[in-house]
Amino acid sequence: MKILVTGGYGFIGSFIAERFFKENHSIYIIDNLSSGKKENIYFNHRSFIGNIEDDTCEAFFRTHSFDVVIHCAAQTYVQQSIENPVLDSETNILGLINMLNLSRKYGVKKFVFCSSAAIYGDTNSLPIAEDTPAHPISPYGLNKLVGEMYCRKWEELYGLSSLIFRFSNVYGPKQHVSKESGVIAKFTACLLKDNPLVIYGDGNQTRDFIYVGDIADAIYRSVVSDLSGTYNLSSNTEISVNQLITELRVFRPVSQTVYADQPHGDITRSRLDNTKIKTKLDWVPKFSLHEGLEKVIHYYEQEESQESASDTEVKSVSKSLWKHPLFSLLENAVLFILFYAVSSFLTPIVDTVDVWLIYILLAALLFGKTQSVVASILALSVHMYDMTLSGRDWMSLFIDNSLLATFTIYLLVGLIISYVVDRRKIELQFTKDELVSSQSKYAFLTKVYDDTLQVKNQLQEQILRTEDGIGKIYFATRELDSLEPEALFSGAIKVLEQTLKAKRFSIYLVDSYGYMRLAAKSNDASFQPASSLKVQEGSMIENCIASQSIKYNTSLQPNEPIFVSPIIQNQQTIALIACYDAEFEQLTLSYQNLIDVVSRLITASLSRAHDYIEEINTKRYIKDTNALTSFYFLRMLEQKRKAMRELHIPYVRLHVLTEDITTELLQAIGNTLRTNDYFGYDENGALSILLSNVQQEDAKLVIERLRVKSIIAVLDEKELPHVG
Repeated sequence: MKILVTGGYGFIGSFIAERFFKENHSIYIIDNLSSGKKENIYFNHRSFIGNIEDDTCEAFFRTHSFDVVIHCAAQTYVQQSIENPVLDSETNILGLINMLNLSRKYGVKKFVFCSSAAIYGDTNSLPIAEDTPAHPISPYGLNKLVGEMYCRKWEELYGLSSLIFRFSNVYGPKQHVSKESGVIAKFTACLLKDNPLVIYGDGNQTRDFIYVGDIADAIYRSVVSDLSGTYNLSSNTEISVNQLITELRVFRPVSQTVYADQPHGDITRSRLDNTKIKTKLDWVPKFSLHEGLEKVIHYYEQEESQESASDTEVKSVSKSLWKHPLFSLLENAVLFILFYAVSSFLTPIVDTVDVWLIYILLAALLFGKTQSVVASILALSVHMYDMTLSGRDWMSLFIDNSLLATFTIYLLVGLIISYVVDRRKIELQFTKDELVSSQSKYAFLTKVYDDTLQVKNQLQEQILRTEDGIGKIYFATRELDSLEPEALFSGAIKVLEQTLKAKRFSIYLVDSYGYMRLAAKSNDASFQPASSLKVQEGSMIENCIASQSIKYNTSLQPNEPIFVSPIIQNQQTIALIACYDAEFEQLTLSYQNLIDVVSRLITASLSRAHDYIEEINTKRYIKDTNALTSFYFLRMLEQKRKAMRELHIPYVRLHVLTEDITTELLQAIGNTLRTNDYFGYDENGALSILLSNVQQEDAKLVIERLRVKSIIAVLDEKELPHVG
């Protein structure tokens, strides 16, 4: 099934979506990400980011034919509903109405509404059953109650099956921690940060906590079992806030508890009776409070460790800022000062060690090529300074070959070392780039695979829905959406050709005298079945009429159709469908089932048309006759013209010239004609006769039979058959 979950990126919605996905259903999500996160859904799905009250949601409904809508999206903060009731109503009322209306408009089979225990208000009559009078004490609870009324009204007015669940206090992983969060999420966050727990009231107020996984399981099982009605979803257990803190101490020490005033609109006690849902669905909550809290704490501990890892990554990024050239220069200066101090200490003791060479080596290793050159210049400057202190003239230093040789050695050592280090860095960077490139290619190929898989699934769905599946029958049978039997026969031919993939079909009307009259045939000029057939005793057609079941030409008789299927009304075979060009090898079991389905659809449509004609009998016919009134005669004339154009089925129109038209004369005309012929008054008030599937020669015989009864009729020269 195609399941739409509004608020599917949120706490409860993501669990419900995941439950249906694990059962191989297609998941679709509408969410504005005000409290939900895309990271809550890890599996393949499609989504629309926007508010549920927006008109733009219609395009999402129109594109995807949803089977079930599970409405979780809502403003859930009670205090905000008190402070800003307009905003609460926009989401919880207008958004709901928009989803209900789109569900009705686009053929959703079931609508699941997530309501709340807040509709009951503050009551001491516990446990609270579904028939307990509702007395909400906050706009949030009031809007949820109104939402339930809208769901029931849509079911009453439009037949949209509704399933309403009143949640008690839901808790579990993925619940975002904010002022809107439940008490368990808030307490867990405080425990992990070693913050005091804030208790509103004296802590004796009670709640009925239910794990979110139990909620998702109940909704899934109720949808697939076709449940309907209004149900409490709860653990049917009353737990005080103080008891909750005691349970939390099992997992983490509680540093401190702080008591604050209880906010307005908050209930004192809560416990919902879940007997009804357990009886109807054979469902019970699987998770105890201890088991649920263990999962919640484990989830938030993982979240906290991930945040710590993220902080470490931020620190490493900050650390990389110290690799800026200015910072390297500063570090080089510090290293220079350090070695200058060391050289001042060592020179009087050891004269053979050139500490500046070590300094240049370290600078090249630590800071790179540029800083090695800077280090060489600094080291040479120290030598020049020492020489000036010993009495050397500054100008003589610039032509001293020993200083030039020392500088060359320093510079050469620094450049060689930095070159080796840089080469290793380049090789390392090249390896990293190759890794990034491979990861990019992998991501690209993964995306190509996902896109290909999506296209494959779409094509598979199109094949299932349009080639040989229910979708093809649905679109083909729109041709049967008529209340005129004559139009239905023409439409039935198209349905047969499209669904059964053959090109030679005929439909015969069966009369009580053992004759069959051709009512419609395929649009093939070379295919000219007999306009009238006598039912032969012992033939396949006679067996089909008698048994009222589909018969196949198993003996491969050349003069018999490949198969014939009856059209039954009031336990009588009134017509036959005959196929002449389907290959016998094609008659597999699935093909035979398809023949049976299409035949039943045509029979049902024809039965509906006959019921309609009986209802409008007084408007359709002249009183006590079979003569059509002007409106219905013109409709019939248009159907005959259409059958001539599209199916090459000929007809002849006769004009009755007799002036004195009485009821007896109309009855005489009706008795002369066949069951598939029609007569009535045209737009000018003149009486005309329509002879079905005849040529001029056949029409002349009818004219002669009418003349015997003193009825003068002539051919309409403007409307003569062109099919020979």
